[in-house]
Amino acid sequence: MHLFVGTLEGYKLDSKGRLSIPTKWRERLGKDFYMVAVTVRGYSCLTLYPVEHFENMYESMQQGTENQKYDATTSFLDNAEEACLDSQGRFTVNQRLKSAACLTNESTVVFKGKGKVIEIWNTQEYEKIYNSYDHSQGIYDLMDKVKGQ
Repeated sequence: MHLFVGTLEGYKLDSKGRLSIPTKWRERLGKDFYMVAVTVRGYSCLTLYPVEHFENMYESMQQGTENQKYDATTSFLDNAEEACLDSQGRFTVNQRLKSAACLTNESTVVFKGKGKVIEIWNTQEYEKIYNSYDHSQGIYDLMDKVKGQ
């Protein structure tokens, strides 16, 4: 398994709403993938899912009552679109997802590798969520908290 890791800055949507995927991540993401507008702690971003991981996420939502399954998949799928890279490694973000992810044509963005997915943040939204974390805690402290739950 190959994970997406790191923070890459200095990317920008062009005047047509197209965005280039960092070269080192293109092959792992695949030519065809899914993009989902996601809200994290009140901040919005666009998340790119390789096809297999998106399908696995959908399958994991098929738990619980019929109403619970309906609610989970509706929220997930209503904010999703299929995407495809062109020959230059770019994809187009439609207006609906741009609005939901706080993006506009000409937005400067930050790419975040988040394991199995790639997050794309408007630079201002990224600064807000980054500043919402307590960065004084070490990684082992955070891991202990997760294991202690």
